Amino acid sequence: MLLDTTIKANGFKITAITFFIAVIALTLDKYVQLVQHFLKVNYDWKFELLIVIGMLIFQYPFIYKYNWQKKLDYYFNMILVSFIGSVLLSPLLVLNHYSTISDTFNILYFFAVVLIMFLDHKRRVANLNLSELLTYSWVLYRFIILIFILK
Repeated sequence: MLLDTTIKANGFKITAITFFIAVIALTLDKYVQLVQHFLKVNYDWKFELLIVIGMLIFQYPFIYKYNWQKKLDYYFNMILVSFIGSVLLSPLLVLNHYSTISDTFNILYFFAVVLIMFLDHKRRVANLNLSELLTYSWVLYRFIILIFILK
């Protein structure tokens, strides 16, 4: 019975991760359209999809020693935090659809969402009894990406 419940829960997590990744890629594609002129790359949903998959790979060395269940729990929570960030960006996208919003506001709003994501990621990592280093490496990955995409 416990094994059956675990398999169902893991199946849900893998399905949810896949769905969340798609939503993240599509949402950030829409956001980047607002700030594309600050970027030196043509950023679209496919590029973001690669970045999210790269994030999973980048984090692996920090969690490789854990069992499969712990890895899945971490990946689920990490992607869930990014999904929550996408949901939090949605009001900004709607606002920009109906009116012209300044670049400054769009960027400040984005970084406010990133701060919320950082704090939530840190909380989730602590709840999973994982190293706080995971939160900082998660941020490091995004900063490395920023270095390569900003003009």
